Amino acid sequence: MKHNWIPERKLAGGWLCLLLVLLLTGCAATSILPRHYHEPAQVQSYKLGLVTAPGQTEDSLLVVQPDAGGASRWIQTNPLGAPLARLLLRDGDWTNDGFAPPNPRARQLFEAIIAAQIGKKQWANAYPEVDITPVKTGGMRNAYTFSRHGRTLWSLQLPATPHDQGRRQTAPPVSDSVIHITLPDDSQWQLTPIATSP
Repeated sequence: MKHNWIPERKLAGGWLCLLLVLLLTGCAATSILPRHYHEPAQVQSYKLGLVTAPGQTEDSLLVVQPDAGGASRWIQTNPLGAPLARLLLRDGDWTNDGFAPPNPRARQLFEAIIAAQIGKKQWANAYPEVDITPVKTGGMRNAYTFSRHGRTLWSLQLPATPHDQGRRQTAPPVSDSVIHITLPDDSQWQLTPIATSP
């Protein structure tokens, strides 16, 4: 009895085509970055909270630091300091940095954070191919959905400004500085800047 371990040519060709399609699909994910992104001049730190249940978050730390040649390094770690994502942003392209496994959700989250750092009045010029619409449900204020070609990229709920709150103040309290981010996989994130000492 002869065993042929080589698959039929048709079957092998089908598997090869499927593998090629999957590979190209993975490469087709394009970055959604502003037209002109400037890396931070100094290190920025954030507390990131993944909302796991009402009132409960799974916390992590995000550090964004300038790197040589106009790049920025984005490092997300768990509370024990183990890396969850390490990406380098250079000339509009993300690359993995170090030995952390690829993390597409982190890249999308970081792109939403970049959008949140840009003033609302600059969004139209910064993202000419992205539809940005205000969210007007549930009494939400300062909430916006970013989409392209009918596909939601992320939603942002920005902190209320003193004008929105009907009061005057020089700096918002820490609780008012939280940015809420929702990604297409319905994961909800809370981004809180961590003040750095001069």
